[in-house]
Amino acid sequence: MKQLRLTFSMAIVLAAMATVFAQTKGGSPGGGASTATTSTTATSTTGTTATATGGVQEVLQEILEGPGVGEQYRYDPQGRRDPFQSLIGPAPKLQAGARPPGPAGFLIDEIKLQGIVTTKQQGLMAMVNGPDNKGYLVHVGDKVLDGEVVRVTPSSIVFRQEVNDPTRIERFREVVKDLVPEAQKK
Repeated sequence: MKQLRLTFSMAIVLAAMATVFAQTKGGSPGGGASTATTSTTATSTTGTTATATGGVQEVLQEILEGPGVGEQYRYDPQGRRDPFQSLIGPAPKLQAGARPPGPAGFLIDEIKLQGIVTTKQQGLMAMVNGPDNKGYLVHVGDKVLDGEVVRVTPSSIVFRQEVNDPTRIERFREVVKDLVPEAQKK
């Protein structure tokens, strides 16, 4: 078994060396012809291999060069989604400094509930702190950057947050901010 493996390996090495010698001009690694007989023998026996190898090399060179000028790859979806499009959806168009002022420019995660205020005219309103450490009054229907206020209860505020998650069926989720956090209730 070991002799068969050794013989097979030697045959591969000899075939590789023969290919290298056939590709050089004279059959020797230096490129020069050692004798005229060797040169003619190498050409006559490997003439078809040399032309086939030359054709293969030309094809490989064309592939490596890539598309020519004006040729660009165009994806044809054929009813499938484009794999190069983001699954999450388009990124928000707002830049870092371009947020609207006040609660409309705050993310739900940035808002901290400070208190609940009851008025005769407007009912329950929530006092919240934003990332700028200023206090704001919000009530049902007010928009924030990633959602809106759905409910204000005597002890909490409920937001409906827009979710850009392709694995979820619902596009919205409810976020509840309690006046007394769960850790302090116990």
